[in-house]
Amino acid sequence: MADRNALIERLYRRFKGVPNFTLEDAEALIDEALEAHDSSASDSLILLYAQSQGAWDVALSVAHYFRFKDGEEEVDQSMVASNYRALAKDLQNEYESEKGRYYGNKFRLMPRIDRPNTTPPTGESGRYRWRRY
Repeated sequence: MADRNALIERLYRRFKGVPNFTLEDAEALIDEALEAHDSSASDSLILLYAQSQGAWDVALSVAHYFRFKDGEEEVDQSMVASNYRALAKDLQNEYESEKGRYYGNKFRLMPRIDRPNTTPPTGESGRYRWRRY
């Protein structure tokens, strides 16, 4: 695992185009991500967590953006927050996928014991009925 300062620099470079995103914000996000994961977590998992949380923070901070029209001029920044929310959801899904690959998914479908693993026959003949228990 890379050291804390390297992770902060990588996150800051990924958010460099976002207005009002400072090095202190990146540091806070990395600290939060390190607290949420154990020491064996990979760098990509920590960065994905920090990126998704950062995108949610930015989406909340720009939620007050507006649409303004004055004659010929029009300013529309109302979609900025929804774009950041969509980005945060994509990053969250990517994080969950990476976390599932790293820690393993525990979801399994078990076969039913009370009936066979087939579908019932179609039609009204009444033949080949399932067993009743």
